[in-house]
Amino acid sequence: AKEQAALAEAMAEATADRQKEKATNEATIKDAVAAQEALKKALEILREFYSSVAETSLLQGKKQVPEMAAYKGMGGSSKGVIGMLEVIESDFSRLETDTRASEDQAASEYKKFMSDSEAAKNTKHKREV
Repeated sequence: AKEQAALAEAMAEATADRQKEKATNEATIKDAVAAQEALKKALEILREFYSSVAETSLLQGKKQVPEMAAYKGMGGSSKGVIGMLEVIESDFSRLETDTRASEDQAASEYKKFMSDSEAAKNTKHKREV
């Protein structure tokens, strides 16, 4: 009876821990997906801005005085704002992928633990009866 009580307690604790872990993983995935969507929109806007700045400066030629030159921003894709946002976007994508994999593994381990525990509980119950 003590063994069954201990097993039931371990199963309840595992269930509570699993529910917390699942909620945390789901929130992380939701945040990562939202961040990726926001970054895609930001990158679209910035690319549009930088391409229009480039077109404008080509049309205007060299008529502007150097100190009055139009702001071209930090549009280089290997560095600057766009490059930084692309790195952040890939980080959120990796976070989403890693968290999904972690969640799948944790769910699988929990399912196996519960199955093994239930089998052990039934075996112990049959021995006691």
